[in-house]
Amino acid sequence: MNFEDNKGLFVEEARELLEAIEAKLLELEDRPRDEAIVDDVFRSLHTIKGSGSMFGFDEMTAFAHGLENLFDDVRKGRLGVTREVIGLTLESVDCLSSLLEGRDDEAARARGSIESRLEAVRRGAGANAADTAGSAGASKGIVPIDADDDASEAGLTNVYRVRFKPDADILGRGVKIENLFAELAELGDVAAVADASRVPELDGLEPSSLYLSWIVDVSTTASEADVSSVFMFVEDYAELRIERLSVVDAEGKPAVPPIGEILAARGALARDSIAEIRGRQKPFGELALESGKVSKPELEAALAEQRMAKAAGRERESKKESASIRVRKEKLDYLVDAVGELVILQARLRQAAAEAGLDEFSGIAEDLSRLTDELRDATMNIRMVPLDESFSGFPRLVHDLASQLGKELNLTVRGGSTELDKNIIESLKDPLVHIVRNSADHGVEAPDERERAGKPRAGTITIEARQQGSRVEIEIADDGAGLDLERIRERGVERGLIDASERDPERIKQLIFEPGFSTARRTTGVSGRGVGMDVVMSNLRRLRGDVSIVSERGRGTAITLSIPLTLVIVDGLLVRVGGVHYVVNLSQVLECVDEPAADRAGRAARGFIDLRGRTVPIVDLRARFGLGRGDDTADRRLVIIDDDGSVIALWVDAVVGKQQVVIKPFTMDLRQIAVIAGARWPLSSTRERSSRP
Repeated sequence: MNFEDNKGLFVEEARELLEAIEAKLLELEDRPRDEAIVDDVFRSLHTIKGSGSMFGFDEMTAFAHGLENLFDDVRKGRLGVTREVIGLTLESVDCLSSLLEGRDDEAARARGSIESRLEAVRRGAGANAADTAGSAGASKGIVPIDADDDASEAGLTNVYRVRFKPDADILGRGVKIENLFAELAELGDVAAVADASRVPELDGLEPSSLYLSWIVDVSTTASEADVSSVFMFVEDYAELRIERLSVVDAEGKPAVPPIGEILAARGALARDSIAEIRGRQKPFGELALESGKVSKPELEAALAEQRMAKAAGRERESKKESASIRVRKEKLDYLVDAVGELVILQARLRQAAAEAGLDEFSGIAEDLSRLTDELRDATMNIRMVPLDESFSGFPRLVHDLASQLGKELNLTVRGGSTELDKNIIESLKDPLVHIVRNSADHGVEAPDERERAGKPRAGTITIEARQQGSRVEIEIADDGAGLDLERIRERGVERGLIDASERDPERIKQLIFEPGFSTARRTTGVSGRGVGMDVVMSNLRRLRGDVSIVSERGRGTAITLSIPLTLVIVDGLLVRVGGVHYVVNLSQVLECVDEPAADRAGRAARGFIDLRGRTVPIVDLRARFGLGRGDDTADRRLVIIDDDGSVIALWVDAVVGKQQVVIKPFTMDLRQIAVIAGARWPLSSTRERSSRP
């Protein structure tokens, strides 16, 4: 066993568990009486505590144990779900994250205070049962909603048969058997039968010894590791065997064995007795009981196991089980790079085959091309992950912002299942956080102000993702006051960013993305320093993304980010200029037009074209790239593009066709070249043609 590799897997799993706890706590704030949520939080804490101990996270284990005790009190009704409990648990999750990531100084500063407050809450000091999180939810409630959520995606139910035979002296080691069964019951439905065959005659009975053993059936959505962790601290003092029962056949249909097979598997009945009993034309369980070969408790336990298996089988029939595997990002990036190199090699082979003119050679090249395309698409799909990963932290962010700003905020999230390239998702986290913080601080008004305006006291921030062709749009909207365009214009004039005569709303809106720009009259802990929105713009430019703003005074603001699905493959239009091929991003191309030399006159001769009554400037790419002057008397082929709202015409020698390309970034020395974004390698293309595509 490679300890370090498994330790890394634990850290990844613990991160996910902490994120899940955080999300559940915010749900619990709205539904403080939901026992299922409390159980989920407790189980996650229990898993972190048990697994953390195995991998040497002793401080985190000890801290999680105290938090687990708190939720054990909640589960048992000794403590109510109050605003204080929610807030304290969220702080504890932050502390656990610090301990997990090795930020010991940060954790040490918070840990002592949190532990003493946890103990005080457990003793009842500072707890106010009447002040429930239900009222907190009414004042500062966060309502995370995902329209794409589907209950059918919940964890599947498994049935485990646990054979537990403790050593006779286990009670002397301080083990409480009832606690083990209680923990099993927390995982799901439990049916147990005790085996008393080891109990001696009365005169040989030792009061401090344990002679019983058990077969326990557990129906749960938890994993086998979770079931095993219940016995983590007693495994050395007992015989333990955990079997995962098969509840479906190879086709996914329920496949539950007859009661006789179950009894035989449990060791309650000899297999050679099955046919004898079955031949009596009565229900097998009834006949087995009448035969005296099976006791009533054993039969009831077997029937319970059968019911659990049937229920789990029906569930699995109604939903498809999906398996996943964790892969390190570095390995995935290497795979993508290797596929990119394969694509380049395949393109060279296809070109060589075409030049050689050998039919057999060309056929092999075409077959390889098809397989390479399939491998490329499959590899790119592996990199695509749901946006839920970016959206998962926003309920907590909005919850904290509501507390800091003294506002009432609701959060609605839609489209979390929309997929985007993993690397792009990581780059989007900071821009999304900045926009949400600005919406909470500058967009949504204070509760009293909203009430005077006839609005609900609680403002709503909505995050919605949707796919539009080869791009993904993420809209962050609020129902607040909207942008004060006059105030923005005044600040722009003061800073010399625009002329005093500027009145174009679109130009004024774009000022908020200028570095250091802010209209705030005071600086808060959230915003007002003029940083944040410029980060949004710079990150989007690196991602080849766009941003647009729609705002209505008194009604709210919506900021929409448009990002390509992936940065690795680009749909482009291949053009030829002076013997060199270039690719224009197809998402920017509006149309291609041919302009005969005879039709050019007036402004067109000076570098403009009249396109259906619209004056469009022409950029001569030959002159721009230093490839020599084109023939002004020849027909021109123009590619009309929209560059951030500016429509221009690119003068090219020929339009080759549509092409997908792999983009290879330049080295640091070449990245400063304007206009050129990278080096391209063809994936597929159409035959060159001089007419419009």
